Amino acid sequence: MAVRILAHGDTDGICAAALVKSKFPEAEVWFARPVSLPRYLFEIEPGTTVIICDIAISETQKEDLFRRIRELAQRDEVIYLDHHPLPPDTLKKDVPATQFAHEIGVSTSELAFRIFIQDPKSDMDRVALWGAIGDYCEETDFVRDGLSKYDRRTVYMEAGLLSQALGDAAGDYDYKREVVLRLSRGEIPTEIPDIVDRAIKATKKEWETYEYVKAHVVREGNLAIVYDLPSGSLGKAAMHALGVAGTDVGLCTRRDENEVDVSLRRRAGAKIDLNLLLRHITARLGGSGGGHEGAAGATIPADLLPVFIETLKKEIAPVIGRVPGARR
Repeated sequence: MAVRILAHGDTDGICAAALVKSKFPEAEVWFARPVSLPRYLFEIEPGTTVIICDIAISETQKEDLFRRIRELAQRDEVIYLDHHPLPPDTLKKDVPATQFAHEIGVSTSELAFRIFIQDPKSDMDRVALWGAIGDYCEETDFVRDGLSKYDRRTVYMEAGLLSQALGDAAGDYDYKREVVLRLSRGEIPTEIPDIVDRAIKATKKEWETYEYVKAHVVREGNLAIVYDLPSGSLGKAAMHALGVAGTDVGLCTRRDENEVDVSLRRRAGAKIDLNLLLRHITARLGGSGGGHEGAAGATIPADLLPVFIETLKKEIAPVIGRVPGARR
């Protein structure tokens, strides 16, 4: 039986894929986004077990996605691991996978460890820790126990290097597959070729992005905006923007032909759900969007960006209270 892993290309998705691949060494690894997942699933051949890791269910693609998963699950196994909020009016039982592991607040890497590794004595728990830290999902018993087993500073250093290096890799999927392979064999990030150099390169770029944000951020009410970021992480730029401008929400955009990619971040403790907000706005205006409460993204038609911005400003216009000491 062939096995194909479909994963998100960030740290959590890659660590989850590595944990699955440690169980199925011959598995192929593909990388997908929520809007492209149905298309990739239509390329799956009969006799293939499909394991999906850390890919949110797109509201606009939900019907096509569920239809294809249902078709695959009638003949083969489809395992879906995710921690993103489900689309509105969607329950866990609605997802037609043969196994759907879903829990908000827990990294997909932790879910993968629970299902495919299970052995609490396995050193593969380090991979799950790196994935959890990379996706800001550290507030779980699993992570707390893991940080008691290893030195916290060492675990965070490895996680930081891995996350930064993968940020530098961006669309270099061959390199990401190599990282998945090496992590699945039990190698630590500092043993993987180019990780340190890539991490240093990415970190330098990140500080350059910070300086760019300082020079170009625009404050509009409670929203800090950086338009058309030339390079670097949209998410981190959005985070820098809210910090520099002193707002509760930061937004960064990048245009790609007729579409605009948008990333939003909220200040820790701000009482607003960016995932729900983006899902509702894009459902009305077109495009697709979603993510987590504190970190979300969207792709919208370029000509609708001004309307999108105005709608967003109105939605977050009231003063948003913050919970002291809350994490993002």
